[in-house]
Amino acid sequence: MQRREFTIGMGSVALGASLGVGLGGAARADTSPAAAQAWAKAMGPSPGKLGRSDALLVQHNGQTVFEAYGKDHGPTTRHISWSMAKSITHALVGCAVAQGRVDIDKPLITAPALPQQTLRSLITLTDGLKWTDGSYSPTDSDATIMLYGKGRMDGAAYIAAKPQEVAPGTRWNYSTGAFQLAAAELSARMFPDALAPNARRAAMAAWINQSLFQPVGMSGAVAEFDPAGTFYGGSLVYATARDYAKFGELYRNDGMVGARRLLPEGWVKFARTPTRSPLYGAGFWLEANKHRPDRSLMDGKGPLDAFSAQGHSGQIILVVPSKAVTLVRLGLSGDDDPTWAELGDWMAPIANSFPNA
Repeated sequence: MQRREFTIGMGSVALGASLGVGLGGAARADTSPAAAQAWAKAMGPSPGKLGRSDALLVQHNGQTVFEAYGKDHGPTTRHISWSMAKSITHALVGCAVAQGRVDIDKPLITAPALPQQTLRSLITLTDGLKWTDGSYSPTDSDATIMLYGKGRMDGAAYIAAKPQEVAPGTRWNYSTGAFQLAAAELSARMFPDALAPNARRAAMAAWINQSLFQPVGMSGAVAEFDPAGTFYGGSLVYATARDYAKFGELYRNDGMVGARRLLPEGWVKFARTPTRSPLYGAGFWLEANKHRPDRSLMDGKGPLDAFSAQGHSGQIILVVPSKAVTLVRLGLSGDDDPTWAELGDWMAPIANSFPNA
């Protein structure tokens, strides 16, 4: 199953990364034997398909019980999200709903040629547009063309020009473009007077920081924007492992940060409710029993209530409410199904090692 966007000419580490202290694999916390064992395998001479592991951070009941970094990485290293940005976009839509600024069931104002489209259809990947993330070929993949080809100057315009292949809500199809268009719709709804790219970028960046990153405590997180001033809502956030863990904790705690409700009531349930795919809700991947045609991350070997943000090359934020666990893995792995299967098998024993909450 093709489900994460491809990178051309870039590694999985953010440009300008490796800032600060703790580089070179030093564990900042180590009270989880299962995580320590998994990390030892990842750092050993035969990591298998895991490839390069840059960070592993495990929290239990909001406390860090394991934190370790690979070579040239540390607590202040910003790491590229790739498609974990889709989950962040789901949160941003939720923040806008909580603020009373958007209705996810209204027709899009950014795509008048697609009158049936809504934010709901985009963030559940049931938009029904003709779109292929596919093999990520520079000539055949819409995701690659949008990010690096003729669509790179305005990704939202590129997907908005796609034909409606089936009615929204009738088919699930993985689409980086859907979240790019969702990000453009957010900008247009909230900042209708920010018409120039620089104005749109500045307004949206400030709002993302004020509405999500700062309240959650993601002090190192940076959102990236395309030349049209649209947040790369399907693919590009740079953040530390600790930032990503705090984001996962937001969802583990049902959209709450302490006593403050950041996401609407029911928004996390929305993320965890399957739509046309049993393995995808809204912005997040879901777990399922094994022996399905497409396996979930842990293939039924881990807690079935787990859900995750996933990105190209093995970026994962795993949230396990029944265990009160949030797990972040960052690295540079292959993007084929056998590699993702090995990543899931590697993570399952960590999640299983904790008692039920």
